[in-house]
Amino acid sequence: MNKWFYYCISITIVLGIFLITNSYSEEVAHLFDGDRHSRFSMHWNLTPFAFYLIFFIIIPLTYFVITLFISTFIHKRMPNTHSIRLMILFFHVLALGYVSTGGAIQQISFNIFANSVAFIGAPVLFIHFLYVYFEEVETYFFSKWVYQSAYVLFALSVFFDVYGLINGETLAWMNQVQYVILLFFYALMFSVVYAGMVTLRHTVYRSFFKYISIGVTVTFAPYVFLYLIPKLLTGMPVIGIEYAAFCLIALPITFLYLLSKQQFIDINFLLQRLRYHALISLVPSILIAFMANLIIDWSLSFEMYMQLLFSSFLVLTLVLTIVEVVNFRLQRVLFSDRTNFQESLHKVTSNFKDQYSAVDLMDEICSEITDTLVLTTTHAYSYHTKRHMFCVNDPLPEDLLPHLQKTFHNRDFEVGEIIETEKGFGIVVSESLDKITVIFSRGKQDFTTLNREEKKYLQIISMNANIAIENMSLIEDLMKQLQTLKSDKTNQYPAWLSRLLFKISEEQREQLSIDIHDTVLQELLYLYRRMDELHTNREELPLSLRSELSMYKEQLLDSIHLTRETCSELRPTFLKEVGLVQSLDNLIQQYQLRSNFTVYLYAKHFHTELDQEMMLTIYRIVQELLTNTMKHSGAKHVHLRLFGDRDEVKITYEDDGEGMDKSYKWDAFTHIGLSGIEHRVNGLKGTLNIDTAKGEGFRAEIIFPLHQKGRERHDENIDRG
Repeated sequence: MNKWFYYCISITIVLGIFLITNSYSEEVAHLFDGDRHSRFSMHWNLTPFAFYLIFFIIIPLTYFVITLFISTFIHKRMPNTHSIRLMILFFHVLALGYVSTGGAIQQISFNIFANSVAFIGAPVLFIHFLYVYFEEVETYFFSKWVYQSAYVLFALSVFFDVYGLINGETLAWMNQVQYVILLFFYALMFSVVYAGMVTLRHTVYRSFFKYISIGVTVTFAPYVFLYLIPKLLTGMPVIGIEYAAFCLIALPITFLYLLSKQQFIDINFLLQRLRYHALISLVPSILIAFMANLIIDWSLSFEMYMQLLFSSFLVLTLVLTIVEVVNFRLQRVLFSDRTNFQESLHKVTSNFKDQYSAVDLMDEICSEITDTLVLTTTHAYSYHTKRHMFCVNDPLPEDLLPHLQKTFHNRDFEVGEIIETEKGFGIVVSESLDKITVIFSRGKQDFTTLNREEKKYLQIISMNANIAIENMSLIEDLMKQLQTLKSDKTNQYPAWLSRLLFKISEEQREQLSIDIHDTVLQELLYLYRRMDELHTNREELPLSLRSELSMYKEQLLDSIHLTRETCSELRPTFLKEVGLVQSLDNLIQQYQLRSNFTVYLYAKHFHTELDQEMMLTIYRIVQELLTNTMKHSGAKHVHLRLFGDRDEVKITYEDDGEGMDKSYKWDAFTHIGLSGIEHRVNGLKGTLNIDTAKGEGFRAEIIFPLHQKGRERHDENIDRG
């Protein structure tokens, strides 16, 4: 245990024992002769002294002990950094403020002093902790003058507290100023936390801030909104200080969860469900409080009424949340798979990907809903509303045809609409100008009508089926159009189509690179810094453990370098800024680190200005050539030349590898990845010449024209026409 922590925890324990002793040693019974405490104790059916003992001695002491254990856990688990020390100090200050509350309401001078300093200083320490914590990871979302200015106001408040400690009481205007300062500090703390949540919502810290915002809100919102603000405005808080202080346990528990878990619960989902249950609980809570007040002949004071309302609201919200969780857990046990609509929806939508025709898709849906709803017979068909014709895969019963024709004649339908008739029900799966596709059933085997859960189930299935059928039609039409675009002479797609496909590919590569850089790489860097701090600052670690940490650091550093290389390969960084030649040189260096061949780049006199698309195409072609060499060639030397003038750019590639037989050269291109190069060249109206033979190496010459931009656009318009 480091000396600073030993001194910190020792001072906290001594002060805590002194404050608790102060709170308990005085004669407290006479303090409960007043209206406020007698009402609270009667509300809990306790004697005044028992009420005081529970809420101002036992619960604060328990919180104090828990906080010491949590701070010890944090000290052992986390590196000895300035931010961690501020966090532990923040928890100790809160604990001292809580245990001083009992003596403060008895007007014991030192307890008043400690209580005021603790609860005014806590938000300042927390803001300071947030700044230092994110400064250590080089992330800034607010200025340091925020917490520095707060310390100046805190010093003013301490001056008032010292004045009160020396003189036995504080002037009334000083008390009001301190309350205003306290309210300002808590408002500032909320602002900083929520600003961080908004500013860093697209970073790896978004989950951290969501949890912290919940912890801060649960911990301090009751105190601020139900005690401090009402006390400032009306002099009468909605809840007592003992209830507000009880919520303090939320924040250390939140930090304990953040530090001890690697995988967090989905906080967004949790917040959505809590908001939903809170909204549902609001009106019943008001009714419960109103009826209770009515039953006891309107004898509740406003303060007690608000406490009852608040308690009812919390209990109902919690009960509804627990019921939802229990319902989800028991659903699979209480309901069979055959009647479990969620399981059925999951099954049928999962099977959509295995269907390649609308007929097979409809057969799958008919089979599934028949089993799930226990139907008699189910039929799928299409009906032409103008020609009055049926299109079916399996024959429809003769007695159904006139009934169906009468039902669907001269009517407008929407996808998902359920039509119930005397002979069964139908669900519209697809609808166009002249044709609708329907699944019709004669009904359930128990002859009951569809309930609302079954109707919702059928509507969801029909909506998903409609999307799947539309996608099948679009893909089929697209494939037909692409086949018509393919040239009979060259067996190539139009240049504009190749460029479009590669543009889409590059955008996907870029997005993937950004995602890896902003998530995986940042997390690896964070872990490396933490491990380095642990290795550097924890002098008490055994030598064997330090050696292991050093080894893991090197492995982690290798992973960081590999991830950076992957990002660079997916999205060539600064291609336009540093130029094509330098980017190719960097690429070649990366390949030579993990291959056995030597690459010679001849581009010293290449100064042709190229647009971004041309540079990226050449970069990708070289990348694919080097990848092919590393995987298939077995070459020892590679010569790469880059030449350019105002009319054309020429790239020549030559290696001394195994080469390939010309007789099957074009068939092999697809296998070894050269077809991608061919399509890239075709996309920019270039030419590709390959010279190779078995045992004689591989040579490729690629030429891109630079003076045909206008003609390219003209050719593209012809291709599209």
